[in-house]
Amino acid sequence: MVSVRRRSGTQDTVREKRTSPRKEPRVQSRKPLRPVRQSDDHIEDRAMPPVMVRGVETTELPWGKSQRGKSKPRRRYDVALNMPGVEMRLPAIPQVSFGWRFASFLLVAALGTLLYHLWSSPMYRVQAAQVSGLQRLNTADVNAVIDVRDEPIFTIDPGQLRDKLQQAFPEFSSVDVQVVLPGEVIVTVEERQPILAWQQDGRTELVDANGVSFPVREQNPVMPALVVEAHGAPQLADQIVDEKALQQFMPVEMVSAIVSMSGQAPKGTPLMYDPQRGLGWRDAQGWEVYFGDTKNMDLKLKVYKAISDKLNKDGIQPALISVEHVHLPYYRLER
Repeated sequence: MVSVRRRSGTQDTVREKRTSPRKEPRVQSRKPLRPVRQSDDHIEDRAMPPVMVRGVETTELPWGKSQRGKSKPRRRYDVALNMPGVEMRLPAIPQVSFGWRFASFLLVAALGTLLYHLWSSPMYRVQAAQVSGLQRLNTADVNAVIDVRDEPIFTIDPGQLRDKLQQAFPEFSSVDVQVVLPGEVIVTVEERQPILAWQQDGRTELVDANGVSFPVREQNPVMPALVVEAHGAPQLADQIVDEKALQQFMPVEMVSAIVSMSGQAPKGTPLMYDPQRGLGWRDAQGWEVYFGDTKNMDLKLKVYKAISDKLNKDGIQPALISVEHVHLPYYRLER
């Protein structure tokens, strides 16, 4: 009896795979693609990739078209009435938004309108300056110099007006100019007080206590009682003058000496000044006497009285007597 050995199940399985027909892979059916319609201007029915644009936010729709250029949504307002279940719908109002460019345009337009109004309005134009502190001058003289009539208040420089007034009127010891809106110019001045009148070469100048000279105004020709007849200008040795200040006509010490000598001179006698001989006066007897400065004035007056008595006794009529140096006096018959 012949025995047959059965092969293992693994070998049978391999044999079956080799002999069985090969199955084709299952392919899922797909829907046929829609044909793409193309034109010269654009392509339809194709999904377009999103496009990024700087400064603009776009939203891609399912069919590839953005919402850019669409009208903005409108606000809807529903008003409930007192009746239940009844409401009234108001017309939709479009939402309006203003950007920074529109705001800048409004700001520029407002500023331009304001500037035009300020420049052209008569309210901001000066008619005449208000001047206070005048004694020898009048308001018309000051306004003629500064010349601010019908000028816009914004174009007026107070410092420039102050300099013009100080140059035109040396008799002003101080000048203050204020500009007040809408159209006022206020000028406050302080005039110098003349101490003496200086007559030289047919011209008369007034001098104050600080030695500053200023002309005699025709509007107020009142002269001070103290008058000096000069044969030359006073000397200003080592005199320092600021660029913006008025130059002094004579030193302050000389003004004090003239005032002091006026008390020693005979009443009603004008004082004299000579650049070489100094101060003196014209005597009532017809000659000129010079004392130099006011130092040792009491002794100089005694010497002068002794000389004049001696000349009168001898019948001598001098033209000049000099007591500049108290120990070396002299007189001249001719000047």
